[in-house]
Amino acid sequence: MIEERRLASIVGAGNTCRDRATLESYARDISFVNPVTPAYVVRPRSPEDVEKLVNLARETLVPLVPVSSGAPHFRGDTVPGTGEAIIVDLSGMKRIARIDRPNRVVMFEPGVTFGELIPAVAKEGMRLNIPLLPRRMKSVVGSLLERELVIMPKYHWDIADPLCDVEIIFGSGHFFRTGAAAGPGTVEEQWAVGGGQKEAAGPSSNSWYRIIQASQGTTGIVTWASARCELLPRLEKPFLSGSSSLEQIMEMVHWLQRLRLVNECFVLNRAGIDDEPG
Repeated sequence: MIEERRLASIVGAGNTCRDRATLESYARDISFVNPVTPAYVVRPRSPEDVEKLVNLARETLVPLVPVSSGAPHFRGDTVPGTGEAIIVDLSGMKRIARIDRPNRVVMFEPGVTFGELIPAVAKEGMRLNIPLLPRRMKSVVGSLLERELVIMPKYHWDIADPLCDVEIIFGSGHFFRTGAAAGPGTVEEQWAVGGGQKEAAGPSSNSWYRIIQASQGTTGIVTWASARCELLPRLEKPFLSGSSSLEQIMEMVHWLQRLRLVNECFVLNRAGIDDEPG
């Protein structure tokens, strides 16, 4: 067990919690995972705080459970596996580092939610490639790392999309940046010469993001990510096509998506329609 004073020396006394009600709120979610109450909840304020927490956890062999989205949680991945674990609540790290319209990319910390990032990029004339009706309090970084399915297949070329680069602190305590963010130079130096941290592959010929994605925080803690955006259209034209044959509908959807002719494509049945008056 880590002493609370050691955690407070990293994140500040007001950002460590052992309150029973708070601990219980992280002990379970809306899944079939058995409840386990953590030892502490800590709220880092910066990547440097996260680095120090990871090094302290490595020194004391205490497991960390990163959480970035607001409640409710559904998958069991935020529930500790042991009562000695510490919840690392990243929801307070809300910096949107850069919105780059020429490169159509945005960089942000794990506490930034869909409810915050969608209007921020819209002000710059862009939109995110998002899942269907994401929760307002869902972390965008969390969604990207979990590979939640997005609804614009026209711009979905790879399983990682729209994730670009990440900064991660591995269990060894080392910082690592993937893709174009790996260098040369710092991200600020790359910005100065027009770089946008948009290329996901790398460094070298490896696709490190494929290891980090879907690992549920077991490889390390991501402190920021960049994601591709698309220009916000000024005009969109909807089309409606009907058929009594689901096979025909699916054949049409297949070709629309394969030829990348549409932004979104939804298939609806008559559920709820027949009961409407008139």
